[in-house]
Amino acid sequence: MIAPGGFGMDDDALVWRDIEGTRRAIESGEQTALEITEAFLAHIGRVEPAVGAWAELWPGRARAAAERLDARQRSGEPLGVLHGVPIGLKDLCDVAGDPTRAGTTALGGRPATANAEVVDRLEAAGAILIGKTKMTEGAFVAHHPSVVPPRNPWHAGRWTGISSSGSGAAVAAGQVTAALGTDTGGSIRFPSAACGLTGLKPTHGRVSLRGVFPCAGSLDHVGPMGRSVADVARVFAALAGHDPGDPWSRVSNPPLPPLPPQGEAATRARGGRLGVVRAGFETQVEDPIREAIERAIDVFRTLGAEIVEVELPPLLELLGPWVVIASTEMASAHAATFEAHADRYGVELRGAIERGLATDGRSVAAAWRARIAFGHRLEALFHGVDALVLPSMPARYPATVNLADAGSHPAAALGPLFTAPFDLSGSPCLSLPCGFDEDGAPLGFQLVGASMDEARLLGWGAAFQSVTDWHTRRPAC
Repeated sequence: MIAPGGFGMDDDALVWRDIEGTRRAIESGEQTALEITEAFLAHIGRVEPAVGAWAELWPGRARAAAERLDARQRSGEPLGVLHGVPIGLKDLCDVAGDPTRAGTTALGGRPATANAEVVDRLEAAGAILIGKTKMTEGAFVAHHPSVVPPRNPWHAGRWTGISSSGSGAAVAAGQVTAALGTDTGGSIRFPSAACGLTGLKPTHGRVSLRGVFPCAGSLDHVGPMGRSVADVARVFAALAGHDPGDPWSRVSNPPLPPLPPQGEAATRARGGRLGVVRAGFETQVEDPIREAIERAIDVFRTLGAEIVEVELPPLLELLGPWVVIASTEMASAHAATFEAHADRYGVELRGAIERGLATDGRSVAAAWRARIAFGHRLEALFHGVDALVLPSMPARYPATVNLADAGSHPAAALGPLFTAPFDLSGSPCLSLPCGFDEDGAPLGFQLVGASMDEARLLGWGAAFQSVTDWHTRRPAC
């Protein structure tokens, strides 16, 4: 656990405040956006040496943005839904004038010419962008050799998750209120579970991918990571919507309705049906994770939910198709640089690209058949239940784990078992904290919903967090 940074009580309370609290403080005149930004920058200065979450920090840009927001408020302009809220960007997101490095040295340092759509949407909502967080190379399984991996603020010996490792560490350490992650095989849900956060992987196409460097476009999802369902819902509401410039974007993309007031949140689970998958858990999931999820299921039961045991298609059989689709699309994403700069890539990403280049069309066709069949069976399942509860990770991984190296941990190969299939289906997934192990490291699980049903999924999460407090805990930093 990282030692306390000596942050004053008032400022400490400020950096751990939720989005609504930050907006209320600004709206009432208790603090300005600039004062809040300065407090976060000071906190980052104290804890960042121990966390190492950032690829790039923008103190000057953040202060200038805060000053503009304060000027707009003085002129009588209404506050945006994220007014004055510090947010981190994963280094896949284009920011005009700044290179997008995607965790690698292979892409060079050419500045982006325009913002990613998600960047424009965040700034339009009043967010203060603090910088770009570290990530694994190309959003795959390992950090590039030139990158010092972030450390988990809860326990330096534990995994931060991939690939949105810096986003998870930064939010967990109170360096930002929320951060963007991307999820191709589990990369919002892994760091959220590992770092004790709430994270939403939206339905594929619900949030624009334009200006976000692809890992594998048909599998990529952009979503928010924060400390609570309420915060994640606010950020998602700012991000979601049709983008005509993104071919993956869904035209039918309604705005997210507001969550119920805190006092009414618990009612969202009453009378609902929660699907529970237990087959295989005894051998595939570590006991502390499985026991924590059973306690979470009991919480939903006390909230009035009906617990229904369901069966899923064998998830293990979907990992092969995921590898085929992901690796071939990675090869496509890096086509402009790989041939000339293969030596700049780390071992894991280079191997994935080479595997993609060597894959024949029949294998791709078979993978897509398996993908579509799974999607259809999953769609039918949601006619009987509102959501599924599943682990986010099968094991508590050490900081040194590499999911592409079976020798790095006995359960390394099973890492994406409960996540990658729902990237294949494009389903919305909500990761929630559900306890801590004997070492003080977080435990988490995920709720999986039907396509485009984020509102219901967030409602279930709000109900859970209305009667639990794991999301309110914080590491000693």
